[in-house]
Amino acid sequence: MPSPDEIIENWHGLIANDFSKTISQTFGLPSEDNYVYRAESFAMTMVQIKELIDSEALKYKYQAHGQQIEVSSADITAYTSIFSPTTDTSKALTSFSSNAKKSSPRETVSKYLESRRICPFKIPKSKGHVNPYLDLWAHSCQLTFFLGPLPDSSYGSPANAKRTHPILPVFYHHFGCIVPTYDALYIVSQLTAEAGGGVIDMASGNGYWTYMLRRMKLDVVAVDNMDSEYRTLWIHDTVKSDGVEYLKKNAGGKGKILLMVYMVTAGTFTKRVVQAYRGDIIVVVGTQNANRYTGFSDCTAEEWFEKEMSGWEMTCRIAMPSFAGKDEGMFVWKRK
Repeated sequence: MPSPDEIIENWHGLIANDFSKTISQTFGLPSEDNYVYRAESFAMTMVQIKELIDSEALKYKYQAHGQQIEVSSADITAYTSIFSPTTDTSKALTSFSSNAKKSSPRETVSKYLESRRICPFKIPKSKGHVNPYLDLWAHSCQLTFFLGPLPDSSYGSPANAKRTHPILPVFYHHFGCIVPTYDALYIVSQLTAEAGGGVIDMASGNGYWTYMLRRMKLDVVAVDNMDSEYRTLWIHDTVKSDGVEYLKKNAGGKGKILLMVYMVTAGTFTKRVVQAYRGDIIVVVGTQNANRYTGFSDCTAEEWFEKEMSGWEMTCRIAMPSFAGKDEGMFVWKRK
């Protein structure tokens, strides 16, 4: 299996527009690959996933007045291009909206994305930023006919959140739960400069976010109990530890940013980590749904913070690349 640096250096995009082939060759998987990609109750091999992709069984359904609406490949490309490092995100959002047909899913999605954006940072374009996960995510949107999240309660149901699950376990095992965009990485770099220290990547998983942040020359410590299975590890110096115990032994993380990608919402872990943290900036990345699948059972992550952590205020909120049935975002919280 190639090293993380080799994967990035050799990345030239999709191979023959084929998702399965690209994954196999990028990660040097065996020709007879019987590995089972698992996530919750789902378990499939790459051969089974490819069969679903080829059958178009993953097609996401947009509806209006009970009627299914077809979305175009051009509209999907316009959505995924919003997150490209070579575009100005604000201008891309404006274009996505202005070129949408009236009462179309694209118009609904564009208005929702614009309404959710709070970004005090001026983010430069980057032509040299390499991110295989972003490219493969964009391709997965074409495979699932997905052009962005919708602002209605039924959208966030667990059933919808799992609609494209046969693709998601592949991403989880090789990259992680959510795509780190250039905008998100740049914002973290600016916050790190403001805080004066480094980053604690809490519950870091296979380390893809840590790896990408380190490529931007940031000092990042990855902390995880390593109880989950990953097929690809992007770093090999993860601190195996309970998050609360790590903070207690390291001055509460004072002077460092606390990065939490997909907060652990079961039990009290998230609350205990935030209470143990002695720094002033928390970056939360994850779902904006209240669907239990990746969020709290009775509220969104944003609502939870406002209710449980009154000493903090949200200063930045941007959309992140989403999968069908999901609505991803990044939030920056600062101590008042």
